Amino acid sequence: MPKAPTKHSSSTAHGRNRTSPCASYFALLLLFSSSIYYPVSVPAQDATAKKVVKEQERPSPALSEERRADGEALAKADRTITDFSKGNAESLWRTMRRNADPAVRANVIDRLPSSGAIQAETVVNRLRTARDAGERSALILSLGGFTESQLPQAKRTSFAQTLIGLYRNDPDSEVHSTIDWLLRHKNDHPSPAAFFQEDYPFIHSNEGASQPRPDWEQRATLETIDHELSGKSSPERRWFINSEGHTMVVIHPAGSFQMGSPPNEPRRDVGENPRVVRVPRNFAISNKEVSTAQFQRYLNDTGLKSKWSEALKQRFPHNTDNFTAWPENPQFATIWYDAAAYCNWLSKRDGIPREQWVYPDEIGPGMTLPADYLHRTGYRLPTEAEWEFAARAGTHTAHFFGDGVALLDRYAWFMANSENHGWPVGMTKPNQFGLFDMYGNAWEWVQDRYIEYPTIPEQIWVDNEDKELIVTNDAKRIRRGGSYSYDKETMRSAHRGAPNGYQLNNRMDSVGFRVARTLPN
Repeated sequence: MPKAPTKHSSSTAHGRNRTSPCASYFALLLLFSSSIYYPVSVPAQDATAKKVVKEQERPSPALSEERRADGEALAKADRTITDFSKGNAESLWRTMRRNADPAVRANVIDRLPSSGAIQAETVVNRLRTARDAGERSALILSLGGFTESQLPQAKRTSFAQTLIGLYRNDPDSEVHSTIDWLLRHKNDHPSPAAFFQEDYPFIHSNEGASQPRPDWEQRATLETIDHELSGKSSPERRWFINSEGHTMVVIHPAGSFQMGSPPNEPRRDVGENPRVVRVPRNFAISNKEVSTAQFQRYLNDTGLKSKWSEALKQRFPHNTDNFTAWPENPQFATIWYDAAAYCNWLSKRDGIPREQWVYPDEIGPGMTLPADYLHRTGYRLPTEAEWEFAARAGTHTAHFFGDGVALLDRYAWFMANSENHGWPVGMTKPNQFGLFDMYGNAWEWVQDRYIEYPTIPEQIWVDNEDKELIVTNDAKRIRRGGSYSYDKETMRSAHRGAPNGYQLNNRMDSVGFRVARTLPN
């Protein structure tokens, strides 16, 4: 059985105290002997602190099972690309579709641009006719791997019109998010640290996805469309944009799914016993974590800016400004009550009737949730089952891109590539539901108390309201997804954070949240 997560006692609020060589040796020994390591991160852009972290917090190597899974998926992807170059196009398109093997699909997306087997024009021409939304999404993601020489500005300008049309009109949430990923951000994604490259030198080379992708210069166009569509929903679309600019992904759970991890999943932790769960409602979840800009608008609008800033300063007396300096980063250092209050404000801004709000007016320890809170349509935190259903996006593997870890840096900001600070939301590739940063960047609060998974075989557990409605700090709640300062163990769909959960008023420097809501019938 894996050991309980460990945290070094030598941590400061933001980073690691420099220790003697002897102490460093024992710290490293503890790091590599622990099943999961829960570090405390350093301030963004603090070069000295980052150097200490790199010396003392080396990510764990890929496990043999992960290497095997990566090797098999890579071989299948390369065979598919080779077959395409010999004239078998249908095999490639089929591998890109929504129901394809997620690991092979992810590797095809990653390998195709640098393979020389296909031109960008062929990708765009196929995009215009592809009927499967997963295939369209994969084609768009593959465009992100073409270099400036392969895809010069004139061609990008020509192709952008097709992409902008899909961004506005395609009903699929993954298609919408992949275009957001391709067009909104210039790729400043750093190559993973050398110690991650050592595991996969054939993946993390100086070509393709490891290089900055061209700037499509379409950010302003996307922002204009977002503003035009704000507050306008359509029954055909699996996404909508609310009054505060959150793109909400519409999810209709069908049947049941398996939460937790199977006994043979690499890096599985205590508390992940598999169980079959049914989510009995349609819900929407934001495709990105709540950004600093969005959260600061809430503080300014409610007059809570000074109060929150003072609480932040008391918890982090040094480098306090780091938590508000980058508007597009996740809003870190939030406690559970901050997230609940933000949700109420969002319900108000969207004009949702007060009787549909999930949280009471007075938010804090001792507050009582309404007995029907999951039936109400106001904004709230996702339940743990909703979060995992959304993270898996129909997959059954350790990650939504397979059981390996070679491509983890394409989808997550974590210890090996984050340079130990947060990054703008939506810069890494989204999952098959169009959700960004489900692994890494910020830990995400969820609605639920930490409860041990029951182990009754063949029973289906329904994700209903908790019978314990009084909220207290001691009834610890759950964070999901890991963060930029954590390693591969936490970057799995089943990972539940520290055993027994976290106190609700525990303000930590890499913790944020995303919002959800139950949809009307």
